[in-house]
Amino acid sequence: MHQGTVAETTRFENLAQDRKKQLEILQLAQAQGLDPPSHHFELKTFQTVRIFAELNSTEMHLIVVRGMNLPAPPGVTPDDLDAFVRFEFHYPNSDQPQKNKTAVVKNTNSPGEDPQFDQLFKLNINRNHRGFRRVIQSKGIKFEIFHKGSFFRSDKLVGTAHLKLERLENECEIREIVEVLDGRKPTGGKLEVKVRLREPLSGQDVQMVTENWLVLEPRGL
Repeated sequence: MHQGTVAETTRFENLAQDRKKQLEILQLAQAQGLDPPSHHFELKTFQTVRIFAELNSTEMHLIVVRGMNLPAPPGVTPDDLDAFVRFEFHYPNSDQPQKNKTAVVKNTNSPGEDPQFDQLFKLNINRNHRGFRRVIQSKGIKFEIFHKGSFFRSDKLVGTAHLKLERLENECEIREIVEVLDGRKPTGGKLEVKVRLREPLSGQDVQMVTENWLVLEPRGL
């Protein structure tokens, strides 16, 4: 429907009706204590429009997923790294960037599986604003990785990372593992981040999806 392709929409509606009917037959057979009907699988390919319907058009979601092999400052072992990530998104402008930071994940240089960052931030945007387009095309999002200080010691910057956002022109999600740098020098550390829009800034995010489709055979029903 979002593409305006009536034939494809009708195909999906027919598939949905067919699934519903077969599910009812399956539930009826189960209720009567019968064996499941014979079945097979077919590969079906669909052309779909990817859209994050839960987002509205004035927000962008940034997810800091995890860190991998993050650098520790001198005097701190990797297992004692208390890492957090700070980011800046220069919209509406460089003087008033939207910025925030993750919670601190203690005693690991790879906060990923558990414990982890996996933290969502909602950013305000105006899709049609020239300044927003400029940030998307040229500035992206800057990340700084810190080791959390103590009562007597300040937080220590251990690396920076940068996410380019140009792909949002044609895609509604960017998922990247970006390098953590010390100045311009790679540290070996990496940061996994995701950015989502409701839909791309230009056109549609059309994807071909292949599913392993369950087909119940009529003679077994």
